[in-house]
Amino acid sequence: QRRTMASPEPTTDAKGRPFISMADLAKHSKREDVWLAIHDKVYSISKYLDEHPGGEEVLMDRAGKDATEDFEDVGHSKDARKQLEKFEVGELLPSERSSKKSGEGSSGEGGGAMPLILVSALVAIAGAAYYYYTTHLA
Repeated sequence: QRRTMASPEPTTDAKGRPFISMADLAKHSKREDVWLAIHDKVYSISKYLDEHPGGEEVLMDRAGKDATEDFEDVGHSKDARKQLEKFEVGELLPSERSSKKSGEGSSGEGGGAMPLILVSALVAIAGAAYYYYTTHLA
């Protein structure tokens, strides 16, 4: 009988940097030392606060936290996404990530209601059209 043991969680990311825990991320919430996470990557954005087109307040609101949902809700451009790269300092621990797979457009917080709403609306419209045609045109 063979016993399998769970592999220990890795301690470094693909670039050899130590993973960052949510607790460590939370320590970086002062104006002179601002970190935030977007799609499971951690960014040190203190030097960017004054340059942010949306103002520093929106960044400070998410300082030391996961800002993925806010980042995606605004609909940042490809240029904005590219700009993030120079501020990257690491990645969140795999066990503390908000989503299993990072990627553009995923909120990481569930957020899967939109397709259900669209399908429901389409079914309702189709049902209304069917009812109208069968009762008024038959």
